Amino acid sequence: MTSRTPELEAPDLKLAWFGHALGTRGDGLTTYSADVVGGLLGRGAEVWFHHASRDGTVTPVDASHTVSWPTWRFKTVTVAQPGFRRSLAGWLREVQPQVVHASLSFTLQDGWLGRQARASGAATVATFHLPFGRPGSGRGLVMRELHRFWAPRLRAYQRVIVFSEDHRQRLSSVGVDRARIEVLANAVDVELFQPGISTLRESRLPGASLVVGYAGRLDPEKGVRELLQGFRAANLGPEARLIVAGQGALLAEVLAAEEDPRVVYLGQLLTLQQRVDFWRAVDVFCLPSSAEGLSIALLEAMASGCAVAATPAGGASPLGNSVHPLEPERLSQSIAEWLAKLDQDRHERDRFGRSARDQAVRHYGMAAMLDRLLEIYGDCQADLE
Repeated sequence: MTSRTPELEAPDLKLAWFGHALGTRGDGLTTYSADVVGGLLGRGAEVWFHHASRDGTVTPVDASHTVSWPTWRFKTVTVAQPGFRRSLAGWLREVQPQVVHASLSFTLQDGWLGRQARASGAATVATFHLPFGRPGSGRGLVMRELHRFWAPRLRAYQRVIVFSEDHRQRLSSVGVDRARIEVLANAVDVELFQPGISTLRESRLPGASLVVGYAGRLDPEKGVRELLQGFRAANLGPEARLIVAGQGALLAEVLAAEEDPRVVYLGQLLTLQQRVDFWRAVDVFCLPSSAEGLSIALLEAMASGCAVAATPAGGASPLGNSVHPLEPERLSQSIAEWLAKLDQDRHERDRFGRSARDQAVRHYGMAAMLDRLLEIYGDCQADLE
């Protein structure tokens, strides 16, 4: 994906975005909402940001354009409280947005949301984030059934955005009309995320010989446990550091790992500037995930000039030689071997970093992604005429 000039503007666009606020959670879904809505605001769009009350309170719009819906949350499932349908139908009639964009999953009412938005006269777009596991694996089979579960709900939307051609094929195979599925990869602001001086590195990691970084959910499917094991097994010496940011089920294990003074837990990255500073501090990023779409953290690390490694499920396959492939069958050992190699060969580390940065700039810039998204909105509005 390459940027076009001039960038498309949207001064007359009234958009209702159903996404994820930052606070209680901090993951790729929250980053996607914040980055894309921020970009649309920069193009002149008027955006109302709807979010589940359980997610948090930090949104990319001001209070007058923020709508928080009372919800319950059961692990990964968000359930709207009674009155949601009646209140939202009234909101749509009153505000009359031209486009409703749902970053799924929002709540279990997602299919109804698409139908109600269409009934109100709005164009409808959904971004489908559900990851998929390695073909033939247990997680891969579970994710396929979840795709089958969501397919009828996705039919309520004019366009469904996914992040890769492979993902389009998977959705098509469970019954979503292929012609309505748009491949629009995640993107980052490559002018903001780029190599530079890091306050974090200067203040908390002075003299570090190698900084390995991870930012994201601290959950088993993300491979955090294997990353900790691989880092310890790599024999990197006393000046190496592993810095970890995020929240999740494995937080206690990460905190316990700080018994090794080389492991540093930073909490959540709550602001854009914290994310920029974090990646500028990192030499090497590992994403040993067993289920992933196209990780925004991976793209931010690439744009920042980090050497990056990921499992095929974590994003290595579509990104080619810019991402070192980790072996899922021997994950901890694979991580340890790669870290040891880069620790010993600074030129190889720099080469991977330059290649990753070049790939991000060429194909994953935010400007081009926003251009295409606005075109999709326009196509959906034209289809209603």
